[in-house]
Amino acid sequence: MKLQYLGTAAAEGVPALFCTCDNCRRSREAGGRHIRTRSQAIIDDRLLIDFPADTYMHYLTYHFPLPTIKDCLVTHAHSDHLYPAEIHMREKWFASLPADTPPLTFHGDVAVCDAINRIKAEVGMQDDRVVARQIPLFTPFEVDGYTVTALRATHDPQSSPVVYLISNGDKTLFYSNDTGEYPAESMAYLENLPRPLDLISLDCTSACSHSTYPNHFSLERCETVRQQLLDCGAADAHTQFVLNHFSHDGEGVVYDDFVPVAAAKGFQVAYDGMVIAV
Repeated sequence: MKLQYLGTAAAEGVPALFCTCDNCRRSREAGGRHIRTRSQAIIDDRLLIDFPADTYMHYLTYHFPLPTIKDCLVTHAHSDHLYPAEIHMREKWFASLPADTPPLTFHGDVAVCDAINRIKAEVGMQDDRVVARQIPLFTPFEVDGYTVTALRATHDPQSSPVVYLISNGDKTLFYSNDTGEYPAESMAYLENLPRPLDLISLDCTSACSHSTYPNHFSLERCETVRQQLLDCGAADAHTQFVLNHFSHDGEGVVYDDFVPVAAAKGFQVAYDGMVIAV
């Protein structure tokens, strides 16, 4: 599999919208990998993960085939991961598509489906353009040739948060954004995987800060969860660990500062546009 990170920031972006802090100033001046847009990823140029307001910019920048993509996994219903107003742009008077183009199916839990169906009802959108499919939890389901399993995340429960195991039958990755320490049932599922994961993408919103905020990880808490996953057999020496989803206010979150700190602890640091072979 090929995993590409299209955006790697938390809700406010880096530099943050309206912010004048030193981290934002340094990121703005340095440019390049220091600039982070709202989190989104794509697998093999065909399976989207999340649909933030920056989707349009990601499409222009990275040239993935957005008009013909059939499926998007959504982690939760917060606006930096699901911006439903943009779904209106797939309506027939905004988007000319070949007659045999399948609908874009958004896969998510209850709050995700509610948000999509709400905007569809408001604009009168038909199912031939957009579909919301409610996912099962802790039960594998098929999406365009991939086997996907949604586990419950520790995040705002009203947003129906999940993290995803995604397998093509040969390799399996774990995309884990917007969560703190996993609920017991999710950890139990990970402890009983048939083989170690090939790539684990962890939330690292708080970077080098010592944050105890329950809904996101810091670097030191990523270290702890990595050891838990190694100890239970969900990961091994070949597993790639990648940090993702950064806020502007975590100490050391500026890209050039943070990369050597994370590397010393065995983590790669995602950046916008980064491509990883799984």
